Amino acid sequence: MILCYKKKKLLTRLKIIFFIIFFIIDIKDILSQESILSKGDWIRIGITKNGVYKLDRSFFESYSSKIDIDRIVPSTIQIFGSGIIGPLTQNNDALSFNSPVEMKIDFVGNENNYFENNEYITFYANGPDKVSYDSLQKNIFYLNNVYSDTAFYLLTFNQKEGKRIESKASLENYSNVIDFSSETFIYESDINNILQSGREWVGELFSNGDSKNINIPSSNLYNNDVTIILSALSRSTDNSKFEISLNNNKVAELNLEKINEDLYGEKVIFSLDTFEIKINDLNNLNLSISYLGTSKSLAYLDYIILNHNSKLIFDSSQKVFNNLNEVASDKIQFNILSDIPNFKIWNITDPYLVINQLYDNDIGKSIFNINSNRFQEYIIFDENNLLIPASHQYAFSTNNQTRIRDILSDTNVDLLIITDDLFLFDAKRLANFRLSNDRLNTKVVTVDEIYLQFSSSTPDISSIRNYIKYLYEKSSKKLKYVFLFGDASYDYKNRIFNNTNYVPTYQSRNSTNNIYSYSSDDFFGFLDDDEGEWTENLLGDHDLDVGIGRIPVNNNVDSKLVIDKLIRYSSNNDFGRWKNDIYLIADDGDYNIHQINAEKHFDLVDSNNPQFNIKKIFIDYYKQELVGGVKKSIDGNIKLNEAIEQGSLIINYIGHGNEFLWAEERILDENSIEKWKNRSKIPLLVSATCEFGKFDNPLITSGGELMINKGDGGSIALFTTTRPVFSQTNFLLNDQFYKNVFKKQNNNFLRLGDIFRITKNNSLSGPINRNFSLLGDPSLTLNYPKLDIEINIPDSLSIDTLSALEKYSFKGKIINNGKKVENFNGEVFIDFFDKLSVKQTLGDESDPFSFKQWDKSIFRGSSSVNNGNFTFEFVVPKNIEYNFGKAKVTMYATDSLNQIDANGSNIEFNIGGTSKNFSLDKTPPEINIFLNDRTFKSEDNVSSNALLIIDLYDENGINIYNSDYSNNIVATLDDSINFILNDYFISFKDDFKRGSVRYPIENLDIGKHKLEIKVYDTYNNIGNESVLFMVSNDLKIKINNLMNYPNPFSESTSFSFEHDREEEDLEISIEIINLNGKVIYKKSEIIENSNNLVNGIIWNGKNSNQQIVSDGIYIYKLHVKSLFDGAYNQSYKKMIKRKL
Repeated sequence: MILCYKKKKLLTRLKIIFFIIFFIIDIKDILSQESILSKGDWIRIGITKNGVYKLDRSFFESYSSKIDIDRIVPSTIQIFGSGIIGPLTQNNDALSFNSPVEMKIDFVGNENNYFENNEYITFYANGPDKVSYDSLQKNIFYLNNVYSDTAFYLLTFNQKEGKRIESKASLENYSNVIDFSSETFIYESDINNILQSGREWVGELFSNGDSKNINIPSSNLYNNDVTIILSALSRSTDNSKFEISLNNNKVAELNLEKINEDLYGEKVIFSLDTFEIKINDLNNLNLSISYLGTSKSLAYLDYIILNHNSKLIFDSSQKVFNNLNEVASDKIQFNILSDIPNFKIWNITDPYLVINQLYDNDIGKSIFNINSNRFQEYIIFDENNLLIPASHQYAFSTNNQTRIRDILSDTNVDLLIITDDLFLFDAKRLANFRLSNDRLNTKVVTVDEIYLQFSSSTPDISSIRNYIKYLYEKSSKKLKYVFLFGDASYDYKNRIFNNTNYVPTYQSRNSTNNIYSYSSDDFFGFLDDDEGEWTENLLGDHDLDVGIGRIPVNNNVDSKLVIDKLIRYSSNNDFGRWKNDIYLIADDGDYNIHQINAEKHFDLVDSNNPQFNIKKIFIDYYKQELVGGVKKSIDGNIKLNEAIEQGSLIINYIGHGNEFLWAEERILDENSIEKWKNRSKIPLLVSATCEFGKFDNPLITSGGELMINKGDGGSIALFTTTRPVFSQTNFLLNDQFYKNVFKKQNNNFLRLGDIFRITKNNSLSGPINRNFSLLGDPSLTLNYPKLDIEINIPDSLSIDTLSALEKYSFKGKIINNGKKVENFNGEVFIDFFDKLSVKQTLGDESDPFSFKQWDKSIFRGSSSVNNGNFTFEFVVPKNIEYNFGKAKVTMYATDSLNQIDANGSNIEFNIGGTSKNFSLDKTPPEINIFLNDRTFKSEDNVSSNALLIIDLYDENGINIYNSDYSNNIVATLDDSINFILNDYFISFKDDFKRGSVRYPIENLDIGKHKLEIKVYDTYNNIGNESVLFMVSNDLKIKINNLMNYPNPFSESTSFSFEHDREEEDLEISIEIINLNGKVIYKKSEIIENSNNLVNGIIWNGKNSNQQIVSDGIYIYKLHVKSLFDGAYNQSYKKMIKRKL
């Protein structure tokens, strides 16, 4: 005995040394920079339930088109799993693997290195759920896999020798005999998600009187002790209960809690109880449940777990047994009754290190002895009754094995884009652009590649987080941005129709309370070792380590449009005064809390960043009307649409809303978004309202999704909400947003991911903070003006005060880091304001509210910038407020040659009183009125959507003061409809005396119309003019002066034309046609904010195949279409190509 013991000890040491060597080799594989999946053939095997499985030659023959079966060496067959039973753990410091983990398997056959017909592989595999021993509670623990109903394993061959199951002999003695085992039956049917939010799904819906029978497999009961755990959900405001029956006898009941019928709060309430039951009939185990309540009562079944002891009898079906009842005992003996010869017993306590347990036969029973100092689990099976996988397929498409080779290498990454194969092409387009345009090292991977590498192909969001953490650490925390490019769903398992779970998001554990249940991509940014579990309370708050953003595209059309929009935004740098504007939009009611919060944001930005014009649309400022029984703010909606049309850097809404609209008054809804055509003036949108950005419900398309996926406009990104939110949380986030959105680091503005990360980290408030998401590219930088502008106080202002009717001249310069930019040549736009005015809302739902506004314009014009310097002058209008106070000037400048812009402000001027040196002026301003272009004459025809152009002149300038005394620029249509046009006037460059108004008039009725214009100059002299015009339904664009130059030409020629749709976005197409009528070349492009003269469209004399065309006469055909109203026209001309 002693000798035998020593031999075993020596063998044990050898095995330990052998294990350490191979463990080191495995660790080297894990840490290597090339994925083990990058070589060889790999087959993905789907397993839906625990058991022993068989793979024979026919299994491999199904892949004969991809692999040579006769070359498979059986000893090299390997099977890998995730290394974890059930779903991956959320904890970052828990055991996790960044490479598939090999399992021990068994090969039945000879050793001739040839896979013969009668040979096969057997292996034990767990299904997707986790049933394990809880050493603290000393019972069986069950964890449902919320991410997948299938566990996946990976098989390969001909790479290296595979791990094989080894045998273990029975111990030689024992103290107790065990002829029974604990057995667990679980019934769970995840078919309903109550809130369409959260990870918890439940089973069947019960109404009063409903019942259900649950079939339990033959159990060979050992004794009459049965434990039942029942979990159910009440959706009833009345008392109700579930009754449990075994073998037709009521044995227990579960009383359910009542719910409250509040708009927000618990929509269902979980109830759970454990029942210890003794039964009389050991031959049957029939379970049923019944629901009893009132006629209005509803409830859901969550799950039922039934535990009992069963006899150790093997009858050919695979049987799992354990030593649960004897854990911590000394050595025990298992006695198994069976008439089946030559069955096998495997120790599956660790499914990756399965051991073949040897046993002895003893007159109708099989016995083996073990040391029972820890929990151990076994399976008995007959090799004639093995399971086959639920599914299997080749693991790689044509090229993703090449991509996965780099998944662990190339870790020098700034931006990681995670997408689906469906959107891979467009994701790569953005990656290439960010590398070339932003100098960001960018990596693109698909979720399937991550699953393959980090969870052996089983979908699990923790594998995505694990990969991000891997890159973050390997890059020495250089990784800054993670862009999730693809839609997500609250349904991880594709149970709902047209599911869109391309790139999954985190769903909260709370699935019953619509305030505290949430989805959040923040989970992917918690990368510290002590993070990840993310308990849903204040103590569970984590800080984001990287900026996370998502664009929830779900089709190829949207993915192309979105990437086109991102690239266009970052490369075109669309210039315009709109980049100086920020809009604050506030709901009414609620004791004015939304307007109060908006005012606080105004004060913060106006103090810290006065270079921006902060404009306000407060719903309570506008009259509300009943339309179809619904109260609407029509004027508020018009103002918002005008803000979109004119453009702004940021639009911020604060107030009530839902997935589809803002405010009860519907200041914004889906129809408005669909009509927006702001392609070249796209804002960042901040929506501090409920659910507007809900992207994880495939059954709806939220307003946030419409905005971000809108290719010809919408928003460039959204800081928005995915669930209901609180106003106090909204304010904290909004406040932090404005404290960071204009910050610079190393003289560069922060990217959206940085702003979002800092904003979230500085406004932590438990789960109610997590409902905010960034819908957008986190690596994008807003199109901020890049340089600064400085203005000097003129010498004529001896006491720094501007007075009415005085003419002033100013000087300024473009600066960068305090130094003048000498090579800046372009144009500067100036907005000069009188003192802050105080407005008051109507008090429709709360008391009237007073708010501040910079809206009293005393001058709006532009000036030339030469070598960084500029000057401008104007006359202060007569009707300013005469009290003294601070004025404000904001400026925006562009240099189109150097493709750069600037902005700045000055708030050091005082204003008030009247000049003592003004001259007399009684001459009214001159007015010229046009529609669409300056060739218009009174009584001409126009379309139903027309551009109003008003050219104005006055020796002392035009009054645009927005006076409460009606001294405004007013257009009156048909003596009934008035348009206030002050905000649309701008003086011509370097000439404050002349200027123009451009205002789009839409949806004009067919027929004859009259338009009257009333204008005041700065001395309050009034001018009037009117025109007549006809509206027809013939939507045609005027095309004039179409030509090509040179003509004739030898190598290339350039086309130009004029049109009457200035400042509209146009779709232009040129076709080159030979004399046989065949189109040999076509070129199309979109011209944004078009000038009336379009030129620079070049043809290089080649056909569509890039072959030089022969000399001769050609026809060219121009197509022009307005993207504003669809108006169209075409024109033909001829040209000659010949050698010159």
